[in-house]
Amino acid sequence: MMPRYIIEPERVIQDQHRRLKRQLAVAGSTLFGVTIISTIGFQLTGKYANEPTFDAVINCLWDTLNLVSTVGNLGELTTGQKIWGMAVITIGLGAVLYGFSIMQSLIHGNDMHKQREQKKMKSTLDTMKNHIVICGYGRVGRRAANVIAKSGINIIVIEKNANAAEEASSDGFLVIEADATDSDTPLKHAGIEKAAGMVASMPDDASNVYVCMVARELNASAKIIALGEREPSRLWLHRAGANDIVVPGESAANQLASLLTAPHLHEFFTQIACQGEHTIIEIPLSDHPEVEGHMLTDLTIHQQHTGVVISIREQNGKHHFNPPSDRLLHKSDSLLLLVPTDFDRSMKLI
Repeated sequence: MMPRYIIEPERVIQDQHRRLKRQLAVAGSTLFGVTIISTIGFQLTGKYANEPTFDAVINCLWDTLNLVSTVGNLGELTTGQKIWGMAVITIGLGAVLYGFSIMQSLIHGNDMHKQREQKKMKSTLDTMKNHIVICGYGRVGRRAANVIAKSGINIIVIEKNANAAEEASSDGFLVIEADATDSDTPLKHAGIEKAAGMVASMPDDASNVYVCMVARELNASAKIIALGEREPSRLWLHRAGANDIVVPGESAANQLASLLTAPHLHEFFTQIACQGEHTIIEIPLSDHPEVEGHMLTDLTIHQQHTGVVISIREQNGKHHFNPPSDRLLHKSDSLLLLVPTDFDRSMKLI
């Protein structure tokens, strides 16, 4: 299970720090006070009256530390000194135990453990880049996260529901437990400025429109996919910055129709999605300058039969399905490939 990063107001964090500092100050001042008072008390009882002042103070301090540490090696004591020693043992030992319990809780307590986990999580989030941010870990968000994870892409989930956030954490994803629509803070914590894309899969269109708008403002190049509950929401999600919108009703209708008109095609895509042996990926050739001027037949996957080129997408959005092997490749193109799930996206294509 991955730890969850909980965004807390600055006031709450400052209150926690003040409380921890106050507890530490109480423990330290209690131990210091008992030591000083006990030292003075032994000196006033005349235990070392015949010794120089400095030596007497040191000896009284030594007796105090012997008492509060339960060593008890004090030598001969008068009745008054014994009474004072008993008081020091009763109060001083209690203060020592209290002080050590406070320091133990500060070092190993839940608050310190939580702060260490939060700091570690924040450091991990700050180093993330080219990842996918998923806003909303409901039925759609969870399925999308699991499919994306098969491609080896890092995922950060933003979810306000504690139970859903715990599920995402149990599934092995980095989780920010917060409301994604709470200003731009959650998206900034998720590193949206350095993300490759975002999935807005919250249950209401208004929330998805808001996070798309904020994400697009913070990252102009991110690929944003949004869930639209209703067909009229498509326009608003596009205006908010979403590159593509998925309307479940529309997708369900297409699936129902395909089951009747092309049942084996639907079976084909179902096996790709569920069995996990192969997947369809898109590779921008701008990341592979070595392909410039080469033909499709020069590709390693073409020669070794480790993948299938389904389509070549030009910069203007036009697709060339089942392209011929002598098709020239350009850095502005993108390849849609059917490859094994363990395909290394960073490998050289030529």
